[in-house]
Amino acid sequence: MIEYKDEKSRELATQSISKLMLKYAAPAIISMTAMSLYNICDSIFIGRGVGALAIAGLAICFPLMNVLAAFCSLTLVGSAAQVSVMMGANQRDDAQKIFGNMLRLEIVLGLAVTVLGLVFLDPLLVLFGATDKTLPYARDYMQISLLGTVFAYAFQGMSGQLRATGSPAQAMKAQIIALIFNLVLDVLFIFVFDWGIRGAAIATVIGQVFAFAYCVALFKDKSRYVYFTKEGFRYSWEKIKAILSIGVSPFLVSICGCIIVVFINRALIEQGGNDCDLYIGAYGIVNRITQFIIMAVAGFSSGLQPIIGFNNGAGLYKRIKETLYQSIRGVTIFMTLGYAFVASFPAALASLFTSDYKMIMFSVTAMRIALCTFPIIGIQMMSIVFFQAIRKPLSAIIISLTRQLLFLLPMLVILPEMWGVDGVWWSMAIADVLSVTLATAMLFREVRNFKEKI
Repeated sequence: MIEYKDEKSRELATQSISKLMLKYAAPAIISMTAMSLYNICDSIFIGRGVGALAIAGLAICFPLMNVLAAFCSLTLVGSAAQVSVMMGANQRDDAQKIFGNMLRLEIVLGLAVTVLGLVFLDPLLVLFGATDKTLPYARDYMQISLLGTVFAYAFQGMSGQLRATGSPAQAMKAQIIALIFNLVLDVLFIFVFDWGIRGAAIATVIGQVFAFAYCVALFKDKSRYVYFTKEGFRYSWEKIKAILSIGVSPFLVSICGCIIVVFINRALIEQGGNDCDLYIGAYGIVNRITQFIIMAVAGFSSGLQPIIGFNNGAGLYKRIKETLYQSIRGVTIFMTLGYAFVASFPAALASLFTSDYKMIMFSVTAMRIALCTFPIIGIQMMSIVFFQAIRKPLSAIIISLTRQLLFLLPMLVILPEMWGVDGVWWSMAIADVLSVTLATAMLFREVRNFKEKI
């Protein structure tokens, strides 16, 4: 067994899995929930303070926000996975170079996305389903949001490194800082200053700037496993390739998610008739509620990534297997409880976002159909993170893309023609069942390989 000099490495190699999961996953869950909360708060404040069409306009922004998230995850996920494995293999110098090149990439990508997004904003929003009624709201929100992209990318990248190097509580604090500023400023800008949907976007950007400043202060500390150094920031094509090789999986997932939302919005426009904007708004509400629950699972899985990645680098395969089994059990229980809650109070949840009766009823139907697979989809989510953590990005890509392109996309073309708007919601549920089946089969095969190494 490798002898580790720092306490966090020894902890990851020897402490009980249940204790590690509590230490790493709990702050990550809070971090992701906080991230989801300020998205939900934006939607609630916009719906209540601006109106139902503003909610629909915000829903139009989701595909573009998915694209922004895709480019961020391209470097965030890959760098975190690589640093965790290098920490397990006791390769600190290499981890330092990964950290520096990750930040370079996040800044360059952030600038590029900002410029291109502002130049092509209106055509993109129309492509994503904006109508004459919703385009002004979507444009106002995204023009401001794009200006904060560099800060958001750098902040999320550093937050991922905090989790990867054994400081999940500090990553959690960064997300909470962003949340608190966003909540307070949302109320001030929307309800006091009457800045409308632009006020919500300004509040989000300011929150991200303060979280960025907090992370910068942390990484000035030279006692950290990785920190700011001139050597670390030197360009390394080898390290960039290592980052992108793993980051390409979540990148493709987010891009495919963007494509899928375009098809969903188009189907709702075609099948929704005069109420198409309200259906899109209802989808936006369901999306926010779904993301709130799923982001908690995403936090849980990102908290486990350092544990799995470290033990993979250290060759401790029995600990990886134990982590996987415990995590799937926990996620399945959580998602089952989440669906039970949503199914019990769908109208009450929808009414948080809007007082429009039609939009509430459309949201209730969508929740009951599209989210019925919640109890099982945690398996698919955990399998993707698992394969990323053990540096098998191709398997993660297969699971991700088959759900979006092979299963969901054809159904979005076929089922709405047969069942109308309900066909859109059933497409999501059926695709989830098929994707979970595939993910389960791939996990069983990989676990058998681990048994041979133990």
